[in-house]
Amino acid sequence: MKIIQSFWTKPFLRSSNSLIDARLNGGWTSRKYNYFSWALSCLQLLKYHKEVELVTDDLGRFLLIDQMRLPYTGVSVGLNDLDDHEPGLWALGKIYAYQLQDGPFLHVDNDIFIWKEFADRITNAPLSAQNRESNSSLYAETFREVCEKFTYLPSFLRSQNGATSLACSNVGIVGGNAVGFFKEYTAEALKFVEENANAIRKNIGSMNTAYLNIIYEQLFFLHLAAERAIPVTYLFPEHDNIPKYLGLFHKAGQNDQFVHCLGTYKQQRIVYEILELKLKSLYPEYYYRILDLLANAEL
Repeated sequence: MKIIQSFWTKPFLRSSNSLIDARLNGGWTSRKYNYFSWALSCLQLLKYHKEVELVTDDLGRFLLIDQMRLPYTGVSVGLNDLDDHEPGLWALGKIYAYQLQDGPFLHVDNDIFIWKEFADRITNAPLSAQNRESNSSLYAETFREVCEKFTYLPSFLRSQNGATSLACSNVGIVGGNAVGFFKEYTAEALKFVEENANAIRKNIGSMNTAYLNIIYEQLFFLHLAAERAIPVTYLFPEHDNIPKYLGLFHKAGQNDQFVHCLGTYKQQRIVYEILELKLKSLYPEYYYRILDLLANAEL
């Protein structure tokens, strides 16, 4: 199966600091670690999988391909089409990348690092994702705001209005062989954003941006899959929520040789320093290239 990664540069490089949980520098403490993350994630994926493609925009191609020279097996700049969208909607880059696929794929976030090949049960499934999140009252709070302030909500989510907790699929990895499902799912997510454009502009400054993105990406994915009776195969099927220590490199062994530095893990010194050491020891050519580019203001 083809692996894809996506890089919409507008949220990563130009997000407003006024937004709650914006994606400036991908959530890392500095640009340096964001670029280290891109390099190590890409190179580890290529160690275990033959096809690893990048979906990005012109600036992303310049940074990751022309400057850093990451060896993706294919590059698309389809995310140029998103240039007019609000950067706080950072999941749109992923949604659009899914929509552009015409065959089976597995999207892997750039803060994920693997030390083994993805199993056949993941790459052969109709739908795959990282893990189920079964009970989040925090997502439900933002969802109630959406129901109150937005004008459009797809029919498969209307029954959740008023719920005190919501289930979703964590899509650190997401994909599958049900290509038709992804066409429908992404169309629904994009319709949600377009139909609610005015409400988003009016309210995004006061809402939790992370949870708003989770609603149209992760909640939509799980609830539309349930509506269509398509089972989701999880990398961590035994977990009802994010596995413990998932973002710690030294705990990879207990998490199926898989590390996902999601959320606040990126702010932990032990995480970003080990990220740097891993890249330096495993791929010194890329490590020193990134440092040189940063020192010369070329990255």
